[in-house]
Amino acid sequence: MTARPQNTIAEPVTMSGVGLHTGEETAVTVYPSREDCGVIFRRRDLIEKGTAPDHATIPATPDAVSAVTLGTTIQNTHGASVATIEHLMAALAICGVDHVLIDVSGPELPILDGSALPFLEALDAAGPVNLDASPAPVVSIPAFEARLEDRYIRFEPADARRLDVAIDFEDAAIGAQSVSLDLEDRRALRQRLAPARTFCRLADVDAMKAAGLSRGGSLENAIVVDQGRILNAGPLRDPNEFALHKALDLIGDLHLLGAPLAGKITAFKPGHDLNTRFAKAAAARRERANGPEAAVLAHADGGV
Repeated sequence: MTARPQNTIAEPVTMSGVGLHTGEETAVTVYPSREDCGVIFRRRDLIEKGTAPDHATIPATPDAVSAVTLGTTIQNTHGASVATIEHLMAALAICGVDHVLIDVSGPELPILDGSALPFLEALDAAGPVNLDASPAPVVSIPAFEARLEDRYIRFEPADARRLDVAIDFEDAAIGAQSVSLDLEDRRALRQRLAPARTFCRLADVDAMKAAGLSRGGSLENAIVVDQGRILNAGPLRDPNEFALHKALDLIGDLHLLGAPLAGKITAFKPGHDLNTRFAKAAAARRERANGPEAAVLAHADGGV
């Protein structure tokens, strides 16, 4: 794979809704940005309360990940954080936008309908545009694997960018599912991947609420399963919607790298903990591959 244009959006776009875990109404505005800036979040509410703008600004990078419980949270060195960023990050990845400034009016992004589709539609309306800048290279690194017990994400260099995801849940309503996606086929990603909604098990809802989470969760923004039953009215958006949403989360978490990986990714039972572990390992390998250790790294592989 070769370098690709750097992209932003033509004009600002605003979305609002309830946060999945905080239950608070939140507005998010995505602004155009200049080249080589990446995706940057900014806590507008903290600035309005007197926090210095640079202390309220959070670059979206693997190293900024601070929590991975039922979503991905990033935090800066001053303690400012923003949670549940993965669906917007996935939407940015699907439409190929790498450089934006995102203002958030609270500690968590709105969940909207539980998928990336509303974010993607808003970005489409804003109009992605190429920046007049040097193309951004894809991430070219040797094969490696990140593993947590029996779960893993494996990367292999290849000419084509593909993602294979498999999940396996005891709940009969979910069960074992797998999907295979061509990451260069943006039309298919828009049609199948972006609409896939987040999901949870009814047995876990009370525990989440007791832990102060899922205060904004409902059947309007998540699929809820109870053993063999799906409690939502209406059919799934895709027969493999559960596996597709896990793929969506992974793509969103990998957009923290700021550039696509040049090769094939195979994931078994991915989740935010494993996704961000993989992203951090990929970032470290990219840094070493671009430095004096490149000759050694070119002959190395294995797990982390």
